[in-house]
Formats: sequence, structure tokens, C-alpha cells
Amino acid sequence: MEMKRVVLAVSSIVISQILPLLGKPELIIHNRNIVIMVANAAIWLTQPPVSGTETVENRDRDKFSVLLILLSSIGSIIFSVIDWAYLHQTLTSDYLLIIGLIFIIFGIILRSWSIQILGKFFTPTIQIKEDHALIIKGPYSIVRHPSYLGAWATVTGAAIFFGSYIGFFVALAGMGIAYYIRIDLEEKALTEVFGQQYKNYQHRVKKIIPFVW
Repeated sequence: MEMKRVVLAVSSIVISQILPLLGKPELIIHNRNIVIMVANAAIWLTQPPVSGTETVENRDRDKFSVLLILLSSIGSIIFSVIDWAYLHQTLTSDYLLIIGLIFIIFGIILRSWSIQILGKFFTPTIQIKEDHALIIKGPYSIVRHPSYLGAWATVTGAAIFFGSYIGFFVALAGMGIAYYIRIDLEEKALTEVFGQQYKNYQHRVKKIIPFVW
């Protein structure tokens, strides 16, 4: 499993941060790109690896939403890299760099914490286990899907860090749509299992953005 995580992390970095920069290879080792490589790897290495077999086996419940999330997140990074490297390679302000870095660090910590709290119940695809329990402690007492918020913050933070307006809006809209679809599917499955208990939880706690949605 550890090797699968490494392979997925390396693949993500190659696809989203190395291949797009082959036209400007000197930027591959630019400090800004290196920072996002570290963040990219951190996201993959702190979560259970997704597999093709699991995706197909759970397609009835998941509806391949995991692939939509992967495409939107990787696509957001690609757009950010291309925008930064080829379209307006200009220095962003120190304030934007700091804001982007804060988003990235916050997102990685929140996602990692959320996965740790959920334990064996965190899966890349939508699954309901025989002994499934409703976890509402820790970050799950603040929003119902904190791991998604963490990933969303990390990817939008990467766009800000690159100074990419295109990447930012692609991440904001693309991942927002992907998570809207995923959350709807996931919550239908959870409501089937936990019934009124989950409905009460929905009433008390927002989906993904505290006090907003």
C-alpha cells in the first residue's frame, strides 16, 4: 500500500507539474514548483490509495465521482502551472505567496487530520462497511466533509501560490462541482444507513464550508 501511494504521488507530480513544463524545463526546479510538488506528494501520501479495481467495484454507489475529483484537482494544477509558466510569468506579491502557502498548509493538515479521525471508514470511493459508524467528532463537528475542504483549500492555495487566476477559478469551480456531485451521492448512502441520525447531523453541521454551505 505504501508503494502504491508513492507511485500515485510521483505520477501526479509528473502529469501535473513536470510534463507541462517540458517547454521550459528550467522551471521544473523553480522553488515555487518545488513547494507545490511537496504539497502534491503530501496529499497523496497521507490518504489511502485509489485503485482501478475499487473504482469499478463501487461504481453503482460512487458513480465514478472519484475520477471526477481526480481530474478536477489535477486539471487545476495543470492550468495553474501553464498559466504561471507560459501565459504571464510574472512575480506575484509576497502577500499572495503567503496567502497561498497558508491555504496549502491548512488544507494538508485538515485533510490529514480528517482521514486520521475517520480511520478505516475513509475510502477513496463511496463505501459503506458492515460496522460503519457515524463519526461526528474533531473536524467532523465543524463541517460534514472536512477532508474535501482540505483538498479544495490545498489546490486553490496552489493556484494562488503560482499567481494563476485561471488555475484559481478552475480549482474553485471545477472542484466545487466535483464535490457537489460527490457529497450528494455520499450523503444519500449515509442517509440510507443512519436515517434520522444523519438527517439531524445535516441539520446541525454545514456540508463543507463552515456557516455557509
